[in-house]
This record gives sequence, C-alpha cells and structure tokens, in this order.
Amino acid sequence: MSFDGRTRTYSINEFRMTTQLRGTAIICRTPENPKPHFSWLDGGFEGEMLKQNSYSRAHMIETPDGLVRLERDTARSQPGTRRRFPQQAASLQTRWCSSALKIDVGRRALNNQARFDGQRVLFITGERREESANRARYNQLEPHACDRRQGRKARHVDAWRPVLNWSEDQVWDALRRHRIAAPVPYRLGWGRSSCMTCIYNSPRVWATLAHYFPERVQRIADYEREFATTISRARIDVLEQAARASPFEIHDAEALLQASCHDYTLPVLTSGAWKMPAGAFGAELCGST
Repeated sequence: MSFDGRTRTYSINEFRMTTQLRGTAIICRTPENPKPHFSWLDGGFEGEMLKQNSYSRAHMIETPDGLVRLERDTARSQPGTRRRFPQQAASLQTRWCSSALKIDVGRRALNNQARFDGQRVLFITGERREESANRARYNQLEPHACDRRQGRKARHVDAWRPVLNWSEDQVWDALRRHRIAAPVPYRLGWGRSSCMTCIYNSPRVWATLAHYFPERVQRIADYEREFATTISRARIDVLEQAARASPFEIHDAEALLQASCHDYTLPVLTSGAWKMPAGAFGAELCGST
C-alpha cells in the first residue's frame, strides 16, 4: 500500500458528488449500494515513468456496466519519453505524477461516461488555504474543467472545496467528533496523506522509509542511478538523503502493518477512544502543495 489517497464519487438520486483526494478513483453509486468503482492509469506510476518513445498507456475506468479501457488518441499526440522521476516544480509537465496519475484519470472518467451527461456533478477536493500560498488563491466553488453545462452534453460539473477555509485544528476536531480513524500515514508520523515515496519527502521521511521499508527506497535509488537523475534537485540520491537524518520512532504496529499491505482492512470508524495521530501538525515535508 502506498500513501496515495483515492477519488470517491457518490450518486444520490440525480445528484452526484465526486471527491478526489489523490491517486486512484473510487465511485460509489448510492448510499444504499456503495459498491466501489476504481479508475487508474494502466501500468501506474512505474509504467508511465519508464515510457520510452511510446504513447502513455490506457486509462482503466470501472463503471456500473463494467470495465472500460480508454486508449490514447494517437492521432492527436506524439510518442514521448520520460525515463526520470517527476521533479519538484509547480509545472505539472515537470511534476507529471499529479497530472498523469490523478487529474487526467479523473477528467477522462467524467468525460467518457454517458451517465454524467445531462446531470449535475459535484467534484469535491480537500485543499486548504493554509497549506500553501498557491492553495490560498483557490476558489471555493467554480466550474470544473470538465463542465459542459452550456454544451451539447449538458454536463454540469462544479468543483467544490468545502474545507478550503478550515484550519488543521478544525479538520482533526471534525474527525474526532465523528469518530473517524486517523489516516494511516498520520498515525505513522507523516504530516500529510500523500504517496509513501513522494518526491517532496524530507530527509527524515526518507530515513524512516529506509528503516521500515528498505526495499522501497533501494528500488528508487536503483532507478536514480539508471536514469542518471536524482529526485532531489540538489543531486542527492534517496539513500544519501536517508543517511542524513534519523527515522521516526513508530509505535503504532497496526498502522505499520497496514502500510505494507495492498488492501486496506482497518475500520474507518473507531470504536475505542479517539487518539490524535503522531503526524498531526507535523512540519516534515512529505507531499506537494
């Protein structure tokens, strides 16, 4: 399991809500029948990173009627080569993981399902203004990039950021009041629910990964050598970054075990006393802003 989040869509009669956090997509049709539908890039992060003089792979979209494979339009694009990790930058062409693995997947899932045509769709994301100067400029409600309310398909899509003006205190208080278990990354000491091996990880986060998940860090270091390009703009490979810091001391054995599993099995609601996670209000970098 990596620490990337999910996209969830809930259909309530004629009103659909889509929540994109990070990464894969989950679609729940109704509260009474919350069967998940996933959407993803075939080959995932690694397949896109290893692209060499070829087209990006297809998008896979689960729908109520079955799995749809959306191939690339090769008539309107050219083969390309990546052969390097995304780089720390505001541009999504340079930091391509966000666009290739999240934004494009969500866009094609919305644009290529007739069930959204003529419907009102609410696309919900969880950014907050205090997270960065860039997010401080976001609008709370605006038409989504896939909105075609005036077009032939009459697809009305609004983007809504309900917690945009919340403080981190308010976020944790809401989880506590509703007895929602803290996400695994925060329980392990991460200050953000991002990808486990995010390119923005601080040396201390890399040190923690090297201590508890050494095979993950070694695999990345091997690719850095193969590409002759490090994740760090300072040309410091992940093994050296890890060696420069001390790892978190993780005492939550349940969360640590879950982090190494492919399937999520922990309860969403907590039955015991709610506990503030170790990573709450953390200052260590471990995700883009």
